[in-house]
Amino acid sequence: MKDGLKASLKRLERLVQIRQTYVSVAEVGVKNAEREVRRLEADQNKVTGKIQDTQAGIAYLQTASGHDLHTGENFIAALQIHRKEIQQSLEKAESNLEQRRGEWTEAMREQKVIEQLQERRLHQYEREDDVETQKSQDDNTIARYVRTRLKD
Repeated sequence: MKDGLKASLKRLERLVQIRQTYVSVAEVGVKNAEREVRRLEADQNKVTGKIQDTQAGIAYLQTASGHDLHTGENFIAALQIHRKEIQQSLEKAESNLEQRRGEWTEAMREQKVIEQLQERRLHQYEREDDVETQKSQDDNTIARYVRTRLKD
């Protein structure tokens, strides 16, 4: 039984290492997804700023021709389309981030379960080892007692 527990402990140790790798990979996925969300948010803010700057520039033009206004409005329309594309990408990135966080949470939970199982098996192994050691000591004590009784 003790050898079986020892082998089980070794298997669990390998499983813990594998699970740690899964957790690490999931954590990297979360970090990458967070980075992508932050990048898209920054891009969206830049485009929004450009739209506001262009609108302000058009509003303060004193000698604007129809062509200048038309060009400015076309630029704003293009920026709004670009902002809409960024918003769609941001929504996908946020969805991806939530998925990655879920995977990371699940990997962490599974790792914790495996570690708890490993700890229980280790305690069981130690208890069996202690029982075996105590039995050996008891047998030695009894054998000494019997030898001393037989000599007397």
